[in-house]
Amino acid sequence: MQNQDFENIRPFTDSEACKAANELTDAKDFTKLLAPLVGSENAKELADGMKAIDSIQDFQDDITFPFLEILIESTTDGVSLSFADGACEKDFAYPTLHLTNHRDIVLDPSLVNVARMGSGYSSTEIGIGDNLLTHKWVEDLVRLNKCFIVKRGGGVREKWESSLLVASYIRHVVSKGQSVWLAQKEGRAKDGRDQTSPALIRMLISEGGEDAWKGLNVKPVSISYEWDPCDAMKVRELLFIKKNGTYDKEPGEDEMSMAIGMTGWKGRVHLEFCNTIPWKEVDGERTERIIAELVDNAIFKGYKIWPNQVLAAEYLGDTELLRYSKDIKITENDRVVFKERLAKVVTFLGSNIGTQLEIERTWCNMMVQTLKAKYRQSS
Repeated sequence: MQNQDFENIRPFTDSEACKAANELTDAKDFTKLLAPLVGSENAKELADGMKAIDSIQDFQDDITFPFLEILIESTTDGVSLSFADGACEKDFAYPTLHLTNHRDIVLDPSLVNVARMGSGYSSTEIGIGDNLLTHKWVEDLVRLNKCFIVKRGGGVREKWESSLLVASYIRHVVSKGQSVWLAQKEGRAKDGRDQTSPALIRMLISEGGEDAWKGLNVKPVSISYEWDPCDAMKVRELLFIKKNGTYDKEPGEDEMSMAIGMTGWKGRVHLEFCNTIPWKEVDGERTERIIAELVDNAIFKGYKIWPNQVLAAEYLGDTELLRYSKDIKITENDRVVFKERLAKVVTFLGSNIGTQLEIERTWCNMMVQTLKAKYRQSS
């Protein structure tokens, strides 16, 4: 494919940045927009910075990175990093496709980029679904922030053609020496189960097979949040599906999830950067499934287990998981915070969606999936 084929999905270029930033400040009161997220004083400083944007790097340095630092400081107990055996910080110097588990619409790619930028390396381009681009100004904002657009709607043929375009674009970006972030599957893991979509892998290797895969230098990142600000909303959706079979989002629900995910308390957060996933074929098996499993195993191995996940296993009476996690220190304060959070979710959801027992068990089952996956991977 030629560069012109990417016009409708690519981020803005440096030559477009100044105009886009000016149009954004004309269209939206960014002080008012950012104040609930970072406070009035910080919001005014960031909004004023929009007027001086001349390049994409300006936007990253003067808006994105400061905004994320404020957000991390105010909504987490700190972000820690580790590298799998054989991986290291210097890997950031090489063009890479980072596939991550997907828990938060905004924070997942942002945390990866804060780690990269904080270490002195460039940020990635970010794949974002067009279902989240509900307004023109939102699309302009994300394209200023190095996001490319992944089209979600349409029929089977249209989706496949769109996926081929996205795969071609990702290869184009990596071949130019830049890195890319992409979620391991479409949509967040609502039930706590992180699983790479074989369809995503099939898309990435659709043109070029083994050579295409190796050229992408795929390095997963395992993201472990202690707390999920959107946990109650996810429990509501899971219980609704259990009772009704399907769940249709209400207007504005994605925007609400993004806002709560950004401003809600996440506790401790840990990222593990994994090694490159090799090409692997097995007779009689579909290659995309084999590779998806390799990505999953790398992510599972990199999980950081938090006390609340062990307490969720305790609530569910899962003795096998408790034996596996016996070395995780549980304090009395951990127990108090766990009970308070569980009670808060029950109160938030009320009795219309389910009984107290149903809500508690659904929440604990969601919480314990990380521990289950790490246990299975290590067995």
